Amino acid sequence: MSHVRFALCPLALALLSISANAAEKTAQTLQLGTTNISAQGLGATTEDTRSYTTGAMSSATGLPLSIRETPQSVTVITRQQMDDRGVQSVGDALRNTPGISMQKYDSDRTEFSARGLAITNFQYDGINIPYDGVYGENPNNGDDAASIDRIEIIKGATGLMTGSGDPSATVNLIRKKPTKEFKASISGTVGSWDAYRTVGDISGSLTDSGNVRGRFVGAYSDQNSYLDHYSQRKDLFYGILEADLSDDTLLTFGVDKSSTTPRGSSWTGNPVYFADGGRTDFGRHFNSAADWSRRDFDNITYFASLEQALANDWKFKVSLDQKTTDHDTRLASASGGNPNRATGEGMFMYWGRWEGHRVQNTADVNVSGPFTLGGREHELIVGVMTSHSRQTGATYDTSAFSEVPGSIYDWDGNLPKQDFPKNGKYERTQSQNGIYLATRLRPTDDLSVILGSRLSTFKYNEDYRYNPGAGLDDTHTSYKEHGVVTPYAGVIYDLDDTYSLYASYTSIYQPQTYKDANGSTLAPVEGDSYETGLKAAYFDGRLNASLAFFRIEQDGVAESIGTNAVTNEGIYKAIDGATTKGVELELAGELAEGWNVSAGYTYARTRDADEQRMYGYPLSTTKPEHTVRTFTTYRLPGVLDKVTVGGGVSWQSAFYGKIYSAPAGDYTRIKQGGYTLVDLMSRYQYNEHLSFTVNANNVFDKRYLTGLGNFDTTFYGEPRNLMLTTKWDF
Repeated sequence: MSHVRFALCPLALALLSISANAAEKTAQTLQLGTTNISAQGLGATTEDTRSYTTGAMSSATGLPLSIRETPQSVTVITRQQMDDRGVQSVGDALRNTPGISMQKYDSDRTEFSARGLAITNFQYDGINIPYDGVYGENPNNGDDAASIDRIEIIKGATGLMTGSGDPSATVNLIRKKPTKEFKASISGTVGSWDAYRTVGDISGSLTDSGNVRGRFVGAYSDQNSYLDHYSQRKDLFYGILEADLSDDTLLTFGVDKSSTTPRGSSWTGNPVYFADGGRTDFGRHFNSAADWSRRDFDNITYFASLEQALANDWKFKVSLDQKTTDHDTRLASASGGNPNRATGEGMFMYWGRWEGHRVQNTADVNVSGPFTLGGREHELIVGVMTSHSRQTGATYDTSAFSEVPGSIYDWDGNLPKQDFPKNGKYERTQSQNGIYLATRLRPTDDLSVILGSRLSTFKYNEDYRYNPGAGLDDTHTSYKEHGVVTPYAGVIYDLDDTYSLYASYTSIYQPQTYKDANGSTLAPVEGDSYETGLKAAYFDGRLNASLAFFRIEQDGVAESIGTNAVTNEGIYKAIDGATTKGVELELAGELAEGWNVSAGYTYARTRDADEQRMYGYPLSTTKPEHTVRTFTTYRLPGVLDKVTVGGGVSWQSAFYGKIYSAPAGDYTRIKQGGYTLVDLMSRYQYNEHLSFTVNANNVFDKRYLTGLGNFDTTFYGEPRNLMLTTKWDF
């Protein structure tokens, strides 16, 4: 396999040479009973730091490292960034993150990609959570962000800590922690399309000594949309307690509960072709959904951890997590077929009902600390992780065919509610167990070597049992993989007090449940991920910059080739020799006092063994090869220091979708050209308690497609929109 060669371009040198001032090396000290890992004033916690970067994170290896000390490309979305951009959901945060692109399935589902590959690894506080992709049984990127302190995104393969997953990125959502000092806030937001939102947050000590601390966050949103007859209500209730049982023992317990209730949920987007083969031109506001169409979700997570300080600065930690998800989905969408150009008739409904109840239990136990070898101090973490989920639910008969009544030009979502009779049941279980080890060796003051490995077991079983007379055969899908070894290696060499060279390698292993045309499950995806680059930490780590070159090689990657006409399930084929290579540049932090920036450029080119473009799954699309994401804020000086102004530019290159054309009798390729979006913000800090923030998104009202190829339809991105947030800090 080819190895990535390091080559430093003039643009990268300019980016990484912003300051000639040398920064002192970052050092971390874990203090049990507090929420920070200190690093020259910046800790792991980003709340109240006003920073666009963090001092330490552990998502990549389990070891508390600074961004510069982590031998992979890292992006951190801090609490300040989320507040400046008016972020309400995890998806809001990801859509403008450097190195990440977005494509929409429909009104409720979004796919995010990094390095040209879909992101399927999501975590809360380092604990893996289920991801179902197109089927949307657990829409992680729609989770409310009010309870999040920061989002750590590790680019590339992360099998050491996640076990399995695509080599795109891992998104680790780090929850807010209680504070010892009292703090509270309440905010209200109003926005375009009758959007209303309220968030309350209160934290502090529950005892005079401060050994017991608590925090509660509540959020409620109610909004309509630029889409006709679409609305959504969301709520979040988050509570967490920390208790110092002794000077050496910290107990944490929390509950995270949320629900999402949309109406007018579309299933796919708009038809692309008329019956005569010409292109349609539906407005951005057009919603193909019935007004009763919905995807209702209720999630509740209980989590707990116990941290025990041991002798010689070692630490023992056990984390327990139980997540329960209930979903009830009833969809009807006038998206099927190709309308008559003159009359608008001839369309048919995509519709159906799905529901399920899932419980996932996860446990992680690890021990970590320093050790001495060869007269030098090094670090080690050893852990065991186990996760098991079980999902059950009923299946429903969706075979009844219905044409869209009248002309699609007159469609307003008015359709009688459909009764989808039960015709069976299903059960799905999934387990992953793993033992992991990682160590950071320091042969010299300037050289660090990180070595790690994970030994994993994967199990999956899926059974569909249909009622007599349903006309469907029972099905069974399963896989079992034992003794899967995932090695990890990284090296960091400090050129001086500011710059470091690094390189890393990890293997890729991803079990699949996708089926081929014969109904057989595809073999796991396997491959290798290489990365090398240069990192810099300026101003004592308050500004971080990186340049990364990467190469990803995979075999067995699933590509969509159609849909089973009976079951509506996708049909896939395995692609060998898939190669992704590219470069990333990123800058995040404080350029000067009061001036924050987050900026990045990514080039990622994916081709198969025949040098052909690869279309993703389940969306039959490619990913944009070039992306630029920038955002900056500046607090004005002098008498205007109560005013902060900011803005951002996002640009991405063209991407392509496969759309079936009935007149042509084959799949055609359509293109969304490159486009630029501009966002603006301004904040006025009236006094120490009251602030007003205005956000304007897509200020030039760019019209663009953000989804291609989902059941041969397209989906438009949001038009220009505004929001005003008023916040009172007690």
